[in-house]
Amino acid sequence: MRNIKIQIYILSIFIFFPVIGVNAQSSWFWLQPLPTGATLNSVDFWDRNTGYTCGKAGTVTKTTNGGMNWVLLGQITSLNLTDIECINLNTCIVVGDSGYIAKTTNGGLNWVVVPSGVPGILLDVDFPTANTGYISGASGKVLKSTNGGANWIAQNAGVSSTLFHVSFINPLKGAMAGINNIYTTTNGGNNWTIHHLGTFFDYFPSVQYINDSTIYGLFGTVAESEKIFISNNGGISWSNYVIESSIPDDISRAMIFKNESTGFVVTQIGDIHKTTNSGVNWFRDTSFTPENPDSDVFLDINTTEQNYFYAVGSGGVIVNTTNTGEHWQRQTGVQETYNDVFFIGENTGYTVGEKGILKKTTDAGYSWNRINLNTSLGIKKIVFTDLNTGYLCGDSGLVMKTNNGGMNWKNQNTPAGDTGFTSLNFIDSNQGFIGTNNGSIYKTTNSGINWVHNFTTSYGGGVFHDIDFYDETNGAVASDIAIYLTTNSGESWNSTLFPFSVLNSIEYIDTLIIISGGFNSESPLIIKSTNGGINWFNQSVSHIITSIQFLDNNYGMLCGYNGKISKTTNGGLNWILLPGTATERLNSIYFVNSNTGYSVGIAGQIIKTTNGGLSFINNNQTIKTDDYRLYQNYPNPFNPSTQIKYSLNKSSTVMIKVHDISGREVNTILNQYKQPGVYIETFNAINLSSGIYFYTLYTDGLQVSTKKFILLK
Repeated sequence: MRNIKIQIYILSIFIFFPVIGVNAQSSWFWLQPLPTGATLNSVDFWDRNTGYTCGKAGTVTKTTNGGMNWVLLGQITSLNLTDIECINLNTCIVVGDSGYIAKTTNGGLNWVVVPSGVPGILLDVDFPTANTGYISGASGKVLKSTNGGANWIAQNAGVSSTLFHVSFINPLKGAMAGINNIYTTTNGGNNWTIHHLGTFFDYFPSVQYINDSTIYGLFGTVAESEKIFISNNGGISWSNYVIESSIPDDISRAMIFKNESTGFVVTQIGDIHKTTNSGVNWFRDTSFTPENPDSDVFLDINTTEQNYFYAVGSGGVIVNTTNTGEHWQRQTGVQETYNDVFFIGENTGYTVGEKGILKKTTDAGYSWNRINLNTSLGIKKIVFTDLNTGYLCGDSGLVMKTNNGGMNWKNQNTPAGDTGFTSLNFIDSNQGFIGTNNGSIYKTTNSGINWVHNFTTSYGGGVFHDIDFYDETNGAVASDIAIYLTTNSGESWNSTLFPFSVLNSIEYIDTLIIISGGFNSESPLIIKSTNGGINWFNQSVSHIITSIQFLDNNYGMLCGYNGKISKTTNGGLNWILLPGTATERLNSIYFVNSNTGYSVGIAGQIIKTTNGGLSFINNNQTIKTDDYRLYQNYPNPFNPSTQIKYSLNKSSTVMIKVHDISGREVNTILNQYKQPGVYIETFNAINLSSGIYFYTLYTDGLQVSTKKFILLK
């Protein structure tokens, strides 16, 4: 437990309302980035204005104004989505893990699952016409539809390895990109010709049929420079040209050509490469420079009419150009890494991160303001001992203190020189401990005025990742290879070795119970002691751990890699993986109470729950009653006004309230006594931002029905 136990008790109320969709929806929601920080694997535009993205955790977003605004349509499944294809303005197909296919015919408001008949990952979908479409995937999977994606039939391409990408120029002529090879067909996939162009270690992540005879293939390899392969005769012969990269070991992820001459390639570290002479020469597009590999991993690129291109990737990043790459600008995504989060009540919280980042919220996380610390050093931990007094620590011996709620910060004197501080904990307002990245502990007994050396490990260094005290005497440190315990306020420390382990977080729950987590040889590790650290036993968790918090002996939460969050209500005997929202590494988790919690991580991720991380069901249910009825609004999506229709069979006091996706009430449309009849109310959302909202009909104080609507500005 965070040792400074600020006793602020909060009654948390969460409003449950159903969402149109096809699956369980995580009740963790995005505070930053907006509309999502989930990894986006694919982008596709129908025209200059209307486009969609899809990605991990079933994420789908949409724009209707050329990317000026993007709205989160929701998590339509818990599975990862790998590709999205627009068939027309309102009809799209998405594919993903476990043979998942879904289709919308109303612009993403509803999605219908289409049986694929195959297991495994489906990676790409392409429709050369409104009726004919193809899907490629793992283990040589090829599917074909001739009725607009309503049904799919498996084809035999004669290959058992992964087929990453598919591109058809018309219903009959197409190509697929796979491991070592490109495959072509001229009869709608009935037969495929194999073009052996690589070796065992090579693959083609992308292929594009440009015209009736020209094919481009993006070539990736671990042994030599990445290349573009070109055939001008339908695959009979091929030439290749090197794509020079500015960074060693960079990997090209996707390719798009506007025409035979002009094309782009995007990479896993956020580079964009361009050619204007049919792939013969490539240059790095310097109008967009990736600042943070955590938030600028590009996974797909696509184009619209005229000179518009869009690239998407990890952390919800979307960048675009409106002049064929003369200038690229970021539309979504945050280039920041957050290492720790701490709240001192229901509304006031702080997060810290790399490059001197300190942000504060006073409205329960819905807005964050940066506080300038005049440093570019990475900040690792932050803690407050009361509403006004706080400390933070970081690289190169950085320790700072505030006495006015974070408005101003002053450097503290430490004898550690350039040693990096990686952990921080205060027992009370006077006594505190800091751990270093080389296996030492420093202690203060006068509120940070002086810090003195307390302990250095004899195991040859190692990072002290976390410090926690249960009370004034009993404390613990989690490190790379050991746990260190004290029962006398740090006068002495005893160690227990855990070879080949990295323990990132530790919770001293009571005088006997201690839990720590991290990983061992790249496998998840969580260990528990029930006798004060004398003996330890393993517990089971499904993901690598970066941060743990317990509110009492039984109720605990942890976060880790790939955006995973798990929960226990029995002291860690069982850990339940919660439905996810985040997809990148989460570095810290903090719960104000059993309902309200926050987690932060790489790629600017800040997420929140107000119901303990439980899920609600996408089901658009309506309470069955003959007395009242709530109709779907029209238009939907809308900007900025829409009409809401409802009917009453008996006189009632009627309220219609609007909530955002987090459950906050943002508007009361109506609160009047009404006679029986049919009514239409107009709702103007001019003061709201784009996003998903819910409107609920109440009669005589009872909730009747809730429906979803989408504001797209």
